[in-house]
Amino acid sequence: MARIPARLCAVHNRFAAPAHPPGYGRRMPGHPHASRRVIREVAAVVLTELPSFADRLTERGVVEEKTFYARGDWVAPADMRQSFMDNARSALVLMTDGFETRADWIAAPLATGRRRAEQGVPLEAVLHLFRLGTELLWEMLLAAARRRSPDELAEFVDSVMVLWQATDRVSTAMVEGYRSREIQLQTRVNRRRERLVRVLVEGRGVDPAVAADAEADLGLPGHGRYVVVLVVCDLTAEEMGPVPELAALGVRVVVAPYRDRVVWLVELGGHTADRLAGLLAPHLRHRAALSGEVDGLAEIGIAYQLAEIALHTQAPDVPGLAVLDDRLPEALVVASPRLAHRLAARTLGRVLDLEDEERQVLLDTLRAWFGADRSPTRAGELLYCHRNTVLNRLRKLEQLTGASLEDDRHQLCCRLALLAHDHLRRE
Repeated sequence: MARIPARLCAVHNRFAAPAHPPGYGRRMPGHPHASRRVIREVAAVVLTELPSFADRLTERGVVEEKTFYARGDWVAPADMRQSFMDNARSALVLMTDGFETRADWIAAPLATGRRRAEQGVPLEAVLHLFRLGTELLWEMLLAAARRRSPDELAEFVDSVMVLWQATDRVSTAMVEGYRSREIQLQTRVNRRRERLVRVLVEGRGVDPAVAADAEADLGLPGHGRYVVVLVVCDLTAEEMGPVPELAALGVRVVVAPYRDRVVWLVELGGHTADRLAGLLAPHLRHRAALSGEVDGLAEIGIAYQLAEIALHTQAPDVPGLAVLDDRLPEALVVASPRLAHRLAARTLGRVLDLEDEERQVLLDTLRAWFGADRSPTRAGELLYCHRNTVLNRLRKLEQLTGASLEDDRHQLCCRLALLAHDHLRRE
């Protein structure tokens, strides 16, 4: 039987190891025939007293772990009592028959661990009762040994390491049963969560049955203010989970992988999308996007599409959070690649037919002119050239496009055309 995993050592040592009894450490038992006979006979006595053992341990368990055992809401009294008897019997079987001769002892602790995991009892609480059971079992064995001769009592005490080895095997098997079942249950929960997130982002939240399942299993209200966050990262990355600040604010978040993305469904509650963006931005080191706000689970599919659009406004090699509402002009361009291509071609016209270097100079000049609030002087400063050079380039742009840059509509088209050209070049 494998030992307790490293991550459980602290828990196991705290709850499963009782204080050493009198006589422990005098000498390691060599399993002489006399000692083995005494151990068998003492254990046989205690085997007949297991109902009393179970009753006493049940009483202590109800007091010391009352949250999980007192009312029977988590563990029924009959279940608790039977498991105490079965696991004590397994320990006694190991004591009397040895660790290599019997294999049936493991069934009881494995079953107990699996059952407690299904019932939702924390492992620490289960191990605590195992520790109490070990102490009580030792007391009963010692009481039975004291009814024998002084020499046999001494032999029994000298061989008590067998008890600690047996109870350690039993508690280890219980932990393994608990962990294996816990993993199975969590896997089932994860799969159901992923399925529900998938159907929501695919737009099926309009189905009342789907919305009801999401409310019940994901804890998300059917009607609420929602946004979707997309993170492009390894599915094992830290950003798979929401940042702690959201839980502190009471913001409900459900996270699941979807295709090559990690999807966060965020119910804003009383907060705004801007506040959420401010909280997330310092933590998201991969490419990520935040949708606009939508109303209810029925519109999660829309929010997902908006988040995808926001993500595509960002260059593939640029990390950080792209917020849709901060990139609406870019989003308009990205949302329709065909129209974006047509807008760029029709607005910029013959500029796009120039050689690469000349074309880039003119487009950079136009971009700098808009960035300088249409001031040739300030644009020249940005471009490290004279204002007259800027004016000459702008006049050439007007000649090639066939429209005046004084025209407001043409200015708007040029701004969008620059965005479209940059996006299409990245694609």
